[in-house]
Amino acid sequence: MSIKPNPLLQQIEQLRRLKESSVLLVRKAPQGISQKRGHLGIFPASFNPPTRAHLALIRKARRWGHLDEVLVLLDAQAMDKKIIGADLEDRVIMLKRLFQRDPKVSIGISNRGLFVEKMVPLKRMYPSSLSFIFIVGFDTILRVMDKRYYSNLDETLDMLFGLCEFLVANRSGKEEHSFEELFGRGENLRYRDKVSFITLPPRFSFLSSSLVRKLIAKGQPVDNWVAASILRFIEETGLYKKRYPR
Repeated sequence: MSIKPNPLLQQIEQLRRLKESSVLLVRKAPQGISQKRGHLGIFPASFNPPTRAHLALIRKARRWGHLDEVLVLLDAQAMDKKIIGADLEDRVIMLKRLFQRDPKVSIGISNRGLFVEKMVPLKRMYPSSLSFIFIVGFDTILRVMDKRYYSNLDETLDMLFGLCEFLVANRSGKEEHSFEELFGRGENLRYRDKVSFITLPPRFSFLSSSLVRKLIAKGQPVDNWVAASILRFIEETGLYKKRYPR
């Protein structure tokens, strides 16, 4: 008996093999951006699994940034992380279930980790006249500003902040001060008008996908931390029952 090929898996493998930076769009927002002006929010994260914190951040970013569409973006291979827990196919399924009734959310997969590289295909996929706004946590903006990831830090950051802006959310209770300190430094002052800090309630700012995975592995309930559609999928598939590293 022959096994029917999985189109999504084939597309992901093709994406990984590409030498140029590319984004695979697996869901286009039915009522997303259609004009040459507007605000596109780009939310790159592991979504392993998607949590209520992800949803809270999208809601807050939409209001704050007046976003006309949000692109939730998985990495085919994330920076500094191995793919553990759910594979990309399962994460895509979870995201589709989570946002199936939201007409303004698109879902994509990127084959590059650096934000400046992600912008290359996004500028092709969307009108270049849009405002491109990345939605990230404070831990991520620290990596964006870290010279370890670039051969030429100043040149790359100048290019990046010339193409997009950032909405930065707290991941704990005291990060706004650290954010202001980071962008108050002389070398970062020129980027200050391209970044904004938004605050999530404590019940969300301390919530992470890794915490949810650990709770599931221990057999503890996660009803309060993931949407019902995600919980059903996890229960149906038995995801995260085994103990995984962070």
